[in-house]
Amino acid sequence: MNRLMHHSYLIEKVAEEFWLLVGQAPEYPCDIEEALCWALPLDIRLIPALRVRDAHAWAQQAGIVHRLPEYNRRLRGCLLAYKNHGTILLDALDPVDERRFTLAHEAAHFLLDYHAPRQRALAALGESIRPVLDGQRPPTLKERLYAVLADAPLGVLSHLMERPDEGLPAPIVLDVEDRADRLALELLAPAQSLLDLLRHPSVPRTFDARLAYLTTILVTKYGLPAPIAASYARFLLQLKGGPGFRDWLLGRAMAISAPDEP
Repeated sequence: MNRLMHHSYLIEKVAEEFWLLVGQAPEYPCDIEEALCWALPLDIRLIPALRVRDAHAWAQQAGIVHRLPEYNRRLRGCLLAYKNHGTILLDALDPVDERRFTLAHEAAHFLLDYHAPRQRALAALGESIRPVLDGQRPPTLKERLYAVLADAPLGVLSHLMERPDEGLPAPIVLDVEDRADRLALELLAPAQSLLDLLRHPSVPRTFDARLAYLTTILVTKYGLPAPIAASYARFLLQLKGGPGFRDWLLGRAMAISAPDEP
């Protein structure tokens, strides 16, 4: 199994386990907020025109000591996780589709970068590590070494989601963001269902037409923001090997067979 296949399998497995915790299969566009409230120890708070200073203020009010960036930039969302509980702050002024994706993205960070490493640490080191994970005592050398090797956060985990102009919210070269993006999309619009859809005879045959078709489905049925839908559609089509020489031939054949305009 190559790296991409292994990566996709793990993402699909986490998404499957999440919906099992919810107790029912999602309907689309899925109500990810309600699902998270059922399945995970997460609170969700809406703050108009969310900025870094709002995250600072909320952390101070909650008694969480943690350093966030000084620059008071606008945010789509913010995750603060502490003592096996998380709070996601969302910009209340964002459209519903943007908030849906931001919420799924921050929940993905909670699952992949906080909850899972924490559970691995507890399984490996037992209850004695819990006060360390909760920031109540400093780790021993052995515990610190384990935390580094297992990538397990000690204390508070925070993540700030930026406000890009278009596309996915972080460069795909950043692996931690790529994983969160992929899990968010898998929760909201499962890849295998979409790949199965592309096999239907009624789906357009050229790459550009398939890209437009799939992007529309992701916006209208699954409720993704249009720029993110377009990026995800292109990613899924590239998984199937396009665009390639066959797409060029199909495009040429369609252009030749099309009647001339008067």
